[in-house]
Amino acid sequence: MYEAVIVDAVRTPGGRRNGRLKDWHPAALAAHVLKALEERNNLDPALVDDVVMGCVMQVGQQSLNIGRSAVLAAGWPESVPSTTVDRQCGSSQQAIHFAAQGVMAGAYDIVIAAGVESMSNVPMGSSVVGGEMGHPFPPAMLERYSETGLPPQGIGADMISDEYNISREDLDAFGAQSQQRAEQATTEGRFDNEIIPVPIDIDGVTEMHTVDEGIR
Repeated sequence: MYEAVIVDAVRTPGGRRNGRLKDWHPAALAAHVLKALEERNNLDPALVDDVVMGCVMQVGQQSLNIGRSAVLAAGWPESVPSTTVDRQCGSSQQAIHFAAQGVMAGAYDIVIAAGVESMSNVPMGSSVVGGEMGHPFPPAMLERYSETGLPPQGIGADMISDEYNISREDLDAFGAQSQQRAEQATTEGRFDNEIIPVPIDIDGVTEMHTVDEGIR
């Protein structure tokens, strides 16, 4: 079995809903990162065996294999393949697993694992359109959970907190500490090496978006 190693890791700064990245097409945003990865590693993209990209809401701007759209938008050779995977909140992590497994199995020499999601342009739940296209859950599945229903994430979080005896105060403290650590890490420049600046338009003036927008 071969050993899989991570050579580099880059990303855009995080955005907020209808924030500084809202005017970027998600495939173009992913392509921006691919091009930066190519440039800083002097990578010949023709050597890339695959690009595995995680994405949850694969509809609208994120439909029709957004991973492939990102590869082509980056100007990479048409011979470079790409696939898009959906394991819901774990989609990008699954992309990493698939990429590593491919290397370990000897199927890949160079593979890129990635993730993309623009919730400003493709909001959560966009892929569940209903109407004439029907409901995503078949009758057998609904019948299986007829007594409890399918709980949303909020109810699921309550169930987990009850099972592991986690209080609201514990969670609030953890959330506040996470924000404080993120702010400190940003101030100390700990994210500088991984963040790829993104040009944005502010009232007709181009600025570079360089820090995570979600830190409060």
